Amino acid sequence: MSSFRYAMLTLLAREPLSGYDIKQQMNSRMGPFWKAGSNQIYPELAKMEEAGLVALHEIEHNEYRPARKVYRITESGKEELIRWTMEPTEPETIKDEFLLKAYNSWLIDFEKMIPRLEEKKKEHEGKLAIYVDKVNELNRIVDPSNPRDPIASSISVVEFGIEYEKLYIQWCDHFIEKLKNNG
Repeated sequence: MSSFRYAMLTLLAREPLSGYDIKQQMNSRMGPFWKAGSNQIYPELAKMEEAGLVALHEIEHNEYRPARKVYRITESGKEELIRWTMEPTEPETIKDEFLLKAYNSWLIDFEKMIPRLEEKKKEHEGKLAIYVDKVNELNRIVDPSNPRDPIASSISVVEFGIEYEKLYIQWCDHFIEKLKNNG
């Protein structure tokens, strides 16, 4: 199965959702590490239902909108998600276009590279602020007495994003300093 399918099961293991809800949550809750387009979600939901991994939970009817199909994970889907979660993964590959450009910075005047690094630093400072706000928000709703509260694992993943952004900012500062000292 594709990682995309597991990302969908991950959300459905927390609560029943419609295809629209899945897209919204992938792009907000999972946004730091996973994105999805709606053109992927609905065909995948149909395949997952056919495979017995999800089932139609209910159909919500509103006067002003088309009916929404809400899906829930099945016991088979949950077992598959647990099995996949325990599998080892391949080492990650970083694919960052800016790092590729920085790799070529020796070709240009350092004074021209420094503003690009400062822009990149500001971008990551913005992401860092979003992640810090998200952790604060999640800490207000997590149930500390429940070690199985899915919010706790969400917090851990967002905290990874915080550390990543701090590292990127630190790297930008270090590179800027090197360029200023050698320029």
